[in-house]
Amino acid sequence: MAEKAASSSSSTTTTTTTSLASSTAIPSINLIGIFREAIKTPARNGRLMLQTMLLVVSPCALLVLLHHLFAAPLMEKIEDNYNKSMVHWEDLRALLVIEAPFLLGFWVVSVFGITITIYAAAMSYTRRSVSLKDLLSSIQWKKPIITSLYVSFIPIVYAILVIGLIKSINLITKEDAGEAWRRLIAVMAALLYIYLTSVSTLGLVISVMDDECYGAKALEKAVKLSWGRKIQGFFLMLILELLSIPIYILFYVASSSDDDDGEDEVGAVTVFGFGFIATILFCLVNMFSYVVFSVFYSECKKNIGEGIEMGIGHGYSFSPTKLQEEVEA
Repeated sequence: MAEKAASSSSSTTTTTTTSLASSTAIPSINLIGIFREAIKTPARNGRLMLQTMLLVVSPCALLVLLHHLFAAPLMEKIEDNYNKSMVHWEDLRALLVIEAPFLLGFWVVSVFGITITIYAAAMSYTRRSVSLKDLLSSIQWKKPIITSLYVSFIPIVYAILVIGLIKSINLITKEDAGEAWRRLIAVMAALLYIYLTSVSTLGLVISVMDDECYGAKALEKAVKLSWGRKIQGFFLMLILELLSIPIYILFYVASSSDDDDGEDEVGAVTVFGFGFIATILFCLVNMFSYVVFSVFYSECKKNIGEGIEMGIGHGYSFSPTKLQEEVEA
C-alpha cells in the first residue's frame, strides 16, 4: 500500500510538473507581435511609465533650452564669421569650453533615460506594481554606464573604417567605376550599421537585465542571443529608424532656418520651437525603441528556454506567464 501510494504520489508530482512546464511554455511572437506588445506595455503600468517619461524628457528638454541660451549665439557668431572668411580662434575655444559639459550632460541623461526605461518596461510588461523610488534604488548603474561607453565607440570606429574603405577604392579604381563602388558601399554600410545598432541596443538591454553581464560581454551575448532572430532584430531597428525620419526633418528645419534670411522668414521663437518639439519626439521614440527591444530580449530568452529574473524583489520574472497572456487576450 505504501509503495502504491508513493508511486501514485510520484506520478501525480510528475504530471503536475509536466503540466506546469507546458502551461508556462509561451510561443514566440513575430515582428508585428513585438510591436503590439511594446505599444501595450505602457498601459499595463501607466503611472510608472508616465513618471519614467517625465524623468527622461524633462532633463533632456532642460539641456536643450540651456544649450540654446548659452551655445547657440556663439555658434551663430562663428558661422557668420566663417561666411565672411574670418575665423576667431578665441570664439572656437570658447565654444569648445561650452560644448564639452553639454556633451557630457547629454550622455549622462541618455544613459539615465535608457536604464530607467528598460527597468520600467520590464515591470510594466509583467504587470508588476513597483514604485519609481524602488525602481531607481534597485538599478545597478555601473553596468549600463560601462556598456554605453563601449556602444559609443561603435559608430566612431565604424565610420573610420567605412571612410577608409571608400578612400582606398578611390585610389585603385577609375572615376566612373569608383562612383558605382562608393554607392554600393554606402548602401551596404547603412544596412550593416542598422544591424550593429540592433545588436548594441540589445546589448544595453542585457547590461541592465542580466546580472554581471556588461561591456564587451553584454555585446557578445547580444550577438549570441539574437543569432537565430537577427533578421527580426534588423527589421525592428529598421522600422524604428524609419519612424525617426520625420524627427530628423524637424531638426533639419530648425538648423537650416538660421541660414541667411531664415530668421526673418521663420522667426527665432519658431526655430527654437521646432528644435524643442523635435527633441521631445526624439526622446519619446528613443524610449519606445528600448521598450521594443526589451520585449525582443524576452523573446530571445524564450527561444533558448531561459527565464529572466529582475533585480527588484524576489520572484520577478520578465517573461509573462500563461495566465497573464490569457487575461490580456
